[in-house]
Amino acid sequence: MNESSEFLNYTGPVDYNKIDFLLNDLKESREFLNIDKDTGKRVYAIVVECLENIIKYSIKDFAGKMNPEPAITVLKQSDIITIKAGNAIEADETGEIIHNINRINSQDDNALNAMFEKTINKSFEKDDKGAGLGLMLMKLKSGNNISFNVTRLDSHYNYLELIISVNEYLV
Repeated sequence: MNESSEFLNYTGPVDYNKIDFLLNDLKESREFLNIDKDTGKRVYAIVVECLENIIKYSIKDFAGKMNPEPAITVLKQSDIITIKAGNAIEADETGEIIHNINRINSQDDNALNAMFEKTINKSFEKDDKGAGLGLMLMKLKSGNNISFNVTRLDSHYNYLELIISVNEYLV
């Protein structure tokens, strides 16, 4: 029988104050306290990246329509911890994000580490959103590819959900 436990489950607006609150809830959850320290650090780092991506990429105004709210869930089933984070994004940003995810997923750890170092050491423009650094970090910390689902909301907006799996005892 697969036992399942939830570390965090939130749907609603996300700002930096809410991130602090959610991360505190995560760290204090019984489930989080029961995983080994290294896995906890990896999960925490991925959740931080997911929440920051929600702030960076979420649409601010959904043209007067009901804005689908961002959501994040952290769930453990057997020895796999799954982090799901989703938010509405501009449709024209979807292709670039998916391209970055596929490019990152196609790299082995050595190539991804080299890509991360090269990217982190280059200079960024004021409005640059990071060139996929968060996605690279998620894959490196999880040890697994990043999965995603895209749901079309209308011609201007999509809902993007990232799914990151963490093997509990990966070193």
